[in-house]
Amino acid sequence: MARRIINSDFDAHMEDPEQRKFRPRFLDDVFANRDLLLSDCLTIWDWGRRNELPSGKALGSYETWAEWCRDPLLALGCRDPVDRIAEIKAADPRRRALLAVFEIWREKHADATLKAKDLDPAVIELIDPKASRKADGSFQYNRQRVAHFLAVHAGTRLGGYFLEQTTDDTLSRPLAYYKLQRASVERGLEAAE
Repeated sequence: MARRIINSDFDAHMEDPEQRKFRPRFLDDVFANRDLLLSDCLTIWDWGRRNELPSGKALGSYETWAEWCRDPLLALGCRDPVDRIAEIKAADPRRRALLAVFEIWREKHADATLKAKDLDPAVIELIDPKASRKADGSFQYNRQRVAHFLAVHAGTRLGGYFLEQTTDDTLSRPLAYYKLQRASVERGLEAAE
C-alpha cells in the first residue's frame, strides 16, 4: 500500500495546534472561490501537458498520473511525493520485523540452503513469538507457523536480501528448502510493496 497512499505530515510548530485561530467560515471562502481554485489547478495541468517537463522518480503503473499531475508540480518546485514511499516503508512495523528475521538469518546461516526445521533458534524466535525453551533445555516452537511464514515470504526481496525457495520433488512428499541471498541492487532487486 505504500505506493497507493502517501502520508502527509502537517507541523504547526506548536505543542497544541488545535488552539490556533483561523478566520471564521474558512471553508465558506474555499467554496466561494472554488471556480478560481479549479482554474488555477487546470492552468497548471494544461501548462504541464503543453510542455515537455523533466520526469520525477518512476512509480510503476502511475505513469499517466505522474506525467499529468505530479511532474508539473515538481517543475514548479514542489517536493516529489514518491520520496515519501521510502519513509513509509521504513516505518512499517511488518517490514522492520521481516528485515530483523533476514538479518539474524544471514548472521546465523550466511547463504546456506536449509529446511525450515534447521533454522537457528534465534531466527525461529523472531518468526514464532511463542517459541521457548523447556525446563530440560529443549527448544519448542510451532513448526506449522514457521513453515507458513517461510512459504508466505518465499520470493520476498527486502533490505538487500532475497528469500529463495526450492523444492525437492523427487520425494513422495515434496520438501521445501530455503536460502537467503544478497539481492543485487544494480539489477533493480529492491523491496517490493
